[in-house]
Amino acid sequence: MPPVTLKEKAYEQLRAFLLEGTISSNEQLTEKYLVDLLQMSRTPIRAALEKLAAEGLLNLSPNKGLSLPELSLQRVGDFFDFRIALESHIVFKLSNRKLSPGEVAWFRENLELQRQMAEQHDYLAFTHADSDFHRRLAQVYDNGEMVQMMENLQDRLFQLALKVLRKDNDRIIASYRDHLEIFELILAGNGEEAKRRMVEHLEYGARILVL
Repeated sequence: MPPVTLKEKAYEQLRAFLLEGTISSNEQLTEKYLVDLLQMSRTPIRAALEKLAAEGLLNLSPNKGLSLPELSLQRVGDFFDFRIALESHIVFKLSNRKLSPGEVAWFRENLELQRQMAEQHDYLAFTHADSDFHRRLAQVYDNGEMVQMMENLQDRLFQLALKVLRKDNDRIIASYRDHLEIFELILAGNGEEAKRRMVEHLEYGARILVL
């Protein structure tokens, strides 16, 4: 396995800082600040910034320089509308099929991790497990187009889920319980109730962010 280049290292670190909210203001997006933060030269940082801008995690303007993308309330609403339509359909359909032992084991392990992180109020680790849970539902459903859509939304999904938990400190336990209930409903073959609970779960997140 080839060694990780400085450009790749800068990209991975900056991407994590952006998703996790370590970098949360335009004032932090200066080369000097980033050089001090990453303890590396400007050249790999510039290459990483260009890649992150191409992925939509940053705005890179010849005139205005670097800035964080603004997410309007309208876009938040649109994002959750899309997720509700997509994910409620996925859990409804999954309820009509039998999951394999390996699939069930994966969800059980993920839900146990969610429970532990929720009890510790580890928002960041919980959000990673949360995002994996939602993506895995799409992967198990095995609709290639839906999987690709979820992958394309992954960064935004992660950022918004983390914002919900940080805005409502009690949400982390409730979110875990929602996931557990939805999964049990899928196993029980109760598609209508699984669909209803997924809609409620996602609508709550949308409401928190637009208040």
